[in-house]
Amino acid sequence: MPHIRMRGLPEDAVASLSRTLLAQLAELCRIDAQGFTLDWIPSTSYRDGKIDLSTTQVELLWFPKDPDTHDRVEQAIRKAIASAYPELQHLAVMFRALDPSTYYRDGTHF
Repeated sequence: MPHIRMRGLPEDAVASLSRTLLAQLAELCRIDAQGFTLDWIPSTSYRDGKIDLSTTQVELLWFPKDPDTHDRVEQAIRKAIASAYPELQHLAVMFRALDPSTYYRDGTHF
């Protein structure tokens, strides 16, 4: 926990990001990097009946954080993706706050 889902990027770019981004985000959030998961979600977007490769989406599912943390994490993600994927045109980063009382890991909720 947190869980990161990436769409609209090549798989090798996400694999490359996993080498450094998780440690950087862990430092910003003051948590252990081993708590993060990073998933590559293969997807195809369409616009006007044609494949649209212009938008990359990143979703973070995590427990509530303050707005300053959101800003720092978004900036770190944006910078890392732009470096790993120079073809980046548009990036949407979405934060989804999870309720700790409804999140279970190995049978125990937080």
